[in-house]
Amino acid sequence: MKDEVVTSSLPEKHALPHQRFDIVAKDAVHTFPEDMLGFLMRGVDVEFLEHLESELMTVEKRQMDSLIKVRLDDKVVLVHCEFQTSDSRHLDMVRRTVGYLGRCYERYGLPIFSHVIYLRPNAGVNDPGSYVQEVPGYRFIVEYKVIRLIEEDGASFLGAQHPGLIPFCGLMKPPVGSDSLQWLHQCVEATKALSLDVSVRNNLLVDLWVMGGLVHPAEAIADLLAEEIMQDSSVYQHITEKARAEGLERGAKESTIENILMFLDDRLENVNTEVLKPALEAIDDLQRLRNLLREAAKTESLEAFIIHLANGSKN
Repeated sequence: MKDEVVTSSLPEKHALPHQRFDIVAKDAVHTFPEDMLGFLMRGVDVEFLEHLESELMTVEKRQMDSLIKVRLDDKVVLVHCEFQTSDSRHLDMVRRTVGYLGRCYERYGLPIFSHVIYLRPNAGVNDPGSYVQEVPGYRFIVEYKVIRLIEEDGASFLGAQHPGLIPFCGLMKPPVGSDSLQWLHQCVEATKALSLDVSVRNNLLVDLWVMGGLVHPAEAIADLLAEEIMQDSSVYQHITEKARAEGLERGAKESTIENILMFLDDRLENVNTEVLKPALEAIDDLQRLRNLLREAAKTESLEAFIIHLANGSKN
């Protein structure tokens, strides 16, 4: 799942990590794999075997959201699920999924049942769910199932029979007579009433709250979580730890960029180094920025530094 950064905040003013939707979705799948399998493979009886490593190596790493080995009749097959918050803005979903499935088959050599779940109500409308190359002698067809949560009947999945689907219910179609915010509150109250282990129930409530942030502003859902729920939720603790780590990384990035510009200002005369700041801020790899810092400390000209910047600072 590929998230965009959102600027709402957790209670106690912790910043929300941009991977929070990944954390919640993957936690639900790993904790209740049978529920997600039943949702994805409706009408097909499969036996859960194990979660597989979903990190695929090419020149750079690619991480699938969920990859599960199951038994279908007498065959072992793979069930792949990708969570998408919004429509893909960079490499479109079709190309990404074709790439995932090709590398996945290369690694495991098993049949793959692939799904893309769109979380936001307006996402996935134009995803065809397939790539077809109709060239005689070179036909190439890849198909995957597109699931848009807003088209699913939320009430049918809310309850003790499908706890692994509860985090997604608030994004599904509300019952007649309820708007999406009223429905989210209904999901929260129904979850509180479930006879589940307290820690499991609290994780589900945190999951509902996080997913609700995809549709509702933070102030509209701020009352969904009590302090004791947050304190007794491993998912909430994971989110806050991730937020702190991201905050530290952002601070290290900002400090490194400031030092790069300072070194360049000290070494080069009559040069406006601020023009480099947008290009430096666009770099997410902290190690690459540190390499550029070393170059800035010894460069003889702005042109030489720009060459290193353009080449990815490999040296």
